Amino acid sequence: MSREKVYSIRSPCVPRFLVTPAVSFQKKPISYSLLINPSSLFSISAETGEISLTRPIDYESDQHRYLLLVRASEGLDSMSSAAEVQVVIVDENDCVPEFLQSIYSKDGVPETVTTATSLLQVSASDCDSEENAELTYYTLSPDFTISPHGTIFPAGPLDFERPNHLYEFVVMAIDKGEVPRTGTTTVRIRMVNVNDEAPEFSQHIYRTFVSEDAGPNTLVATVLAKDPDGDGITYKINTGNEEGNFIIDSQKGLIRLRSSPPPHLQGVEYVLNVTATDDNSSGGPQALSSTAQVIVGVDDVNNNKPVFEKCQQYRESTSVLENQPAGTFVLQVHAVDADEGSNGRVTYGFMHKDSTVPAFSIHPDTGVIVTARKFDRERQREYAVTVTATDRAADPLIGICQLNILILDQNDNSPKFENIRYEYFLREDTMIGTSFLRVAAHDDDFGTNAAITYSMSSEQPEYLGVNPLTGWVYVNQPISQRTYITREIVATDGGNRSSSVELSVTITNVKNQPPQWDKDSYSMVIPENTVRDTPIVTIKATSPLGDPRVTYNLEDGMVPETNMPVRFYLTPNREDGSASILVAEPLDYETTRHFMLRVRAQNVAAVPLAAFTTVYINVTDVNDNVPFFTSSIYEASVTEGAESGTLVFQVSAADLDLGLNGKISYSLLEDRSGDHQYFRIDPELGFIYSQTVFDRETKSSYLLEVQSVDGWESARPGKHGQPNSVRPVRVRNSNCKNHRVSR
Repeated sequence: MSREKVYSIRSPCVPRFLVTPAVSFQKKPISYSLLINPSSLFSISAETGEISLTRPIDYESDQHRYLLLVRASEGLDSMSSAAEVQVVIVDENDCVPEFLQSIYSKDGVPETVTTATSLLQVSASDCDSEENAELTYYTLSPDFTISPHGTIFPAGPLDFERPNHLYEFVVMAIDKGEVPRTGTTTVRIRMVNVNDEAPEFSQHIYRTFVSEDAGPNTLVATVLAKDPDGDGITYKINTGNEEGNFIIDSQKGLIRLRSSPPPHLQGVEYVLNVTATDDNSSGGPQALSSTAQVIVGVDDVNNNKPVFEKCQQYRESTSVLENQPAGTFVLQVHAVDADEGSNGRVTYGFMHKDSTVPAFSIHPDTGVIVTARKFDRERQREYAVTVTATDRAADPLIGICQLNILILDQNDNSPKFENIRYEYFLREDTMIGTSFLRVAAHDDDFGTNAAITYSMSSEQPEYLGVNPLTGWVYVNQPISQRTYITREIVATDGGNRSSSVELSVTITNVKNQPPQWDKDSYSMVIPENTVRDTPIVTIKATSPLGDPRVTYNLEDGMVPETNMPVRFYLTPNREDGSASILVAEPLDYETTRHFMLRVRAQNVAAVPLAAFTTVYINVTDVNDNVPFFTSSIYEASVTEGAESGTLVFQVSAADLDLGLNGKISYSLLEDRSGDHQYFRIDPELGFIYSQTVFDRETKSSYLLEVQSVDGWESARPGKHGQPNSVRPVRVRNSNCKNHRVSR
């Protein structure tokens, strides 16, 4: 038999747990007995050697190691042998972990506590040993964590606003036995309130509408917020109210339009950012706030008339080249209307005088202006146009832009000499370089197209020359051997168009003398209303020859300034050998202001000689034109409720006369309806202003008669009446009482 054996048994154990066999070399029967048996805890079978427990053992209360001495004896000879048996008791996981307390409590935990804060510690024990006594803690609440030592921490933010302000959960302790055993306890965490939650609005976004012309204190919207901490709340409009049109009741959340000054709403909508701030009565580091949006849609009212913002620019820069076909682009105008929708969409048009054929057309939607026909700048250099922009409201408003469209010059005219031909009698002893005759041409074009240079046909020898800039003809070579010189003088404009005229120079002997004029030239001033057949000047030339007779002739001209068409005629005076120039047709200062008449005086001789003089006539203006308005009727509008002194419209009239004759003053004519008393007009500028606050429900339209008067007594009252003009102005009262508020 072996001398010592070590055996381990679990506690508690079955009664038989070990066999200690022995071998008899004599082949004799063996019997077994215990020589050492501590506490009589063990017994052994004499026949089999099986060792058993006499009672259950408890690892936690009994000793953990026992030493037994087993004897084996054979037969009657009592031959025996002994062996030590060491029994080691191994722990059985038969204990359940037990917490020191069935309930753990922690009161007064602030809801702002952090996850690093230790709340409390639980503790459990297990009467087993080693792994069976090693415990792991678990919490059954997701709101908390627990350390290996049983310390409980918040897993995240805690909230006072929960039922009974209490967290109650179970903590488990589990041992590490092969079959783990578990113990539990209850943990209660009671919270105290801290101001950690901002107020909550009933809506994140509030939408409402208000009429553009809503009056003071109009209710716009109501906002509502609640504070989860139970704190009091105050409201404030934070942004979106830069113009100050809105006010809010800080306690009730009522949003209204301001009372003074009256609100002025513009645009499609306002986005107000409203804050709700608690009063921090629950205690906390600071007061908390939250924000909601209040979107205030503005219902448009047609209270803005279209405006041509670039009207002044159009006046200064609008032009079109003459001779262009109908449909040529001139300008695109643009008017803006501050209203919305159809109230802000405009249609373009023209205001025309009575029976006036329009020179231009305009697209009603785009505002593109094109020509309606070809233009001739030489007939009319500019056109007064009144462009209208009318909005598409049920009760439309009108804006206007008055402009002048300039007709730009195209080089479509050749120069015209003042006379059909030029003739001169030149003494044969005239020195070289002497200028003796000035030719002149005019060009109806403008600028460089009208700049004229003169030249002479180059025939040899070049007896004569012409100054290219002034048109003075001068002697270039000795002429004593000649009796007659004919040359062609050419006038060329800056666009290379030209015309020519014949110059005939008769070379006279020094003994032959042409008639002598009393004056080298004659000048006079006459009013434009000088009647036909009125003598305006007497001229005279005398002949130094034996025959004193002189014949006079008014040379034909080529341009209005030189009597083409005929405005003057000449009549000889036989009594004294002079001649008179008389008015042939009515004169017009606005058409031709200066005349230069070339008169020929020729003697009676075998070889007749002639001399020339120039009669300069200046025409002065008289008040023979009546002011005329740019439109046959004017349409205007004024918003009801607009304050007195509001600009309503501007009328415009023109007078072709100059100075005081053309200075216009405006006035409103009295009428039976009394409409005139509600308006006043600037006498110099034609601006019409309101003199009252209008109510469309009382009267919706007014008819005014505007009179324009120039600054001097009419020169032709019998024929043309008084120097004034009258035009009607219709003023409509635009309704702006369409209020609507929704919440």
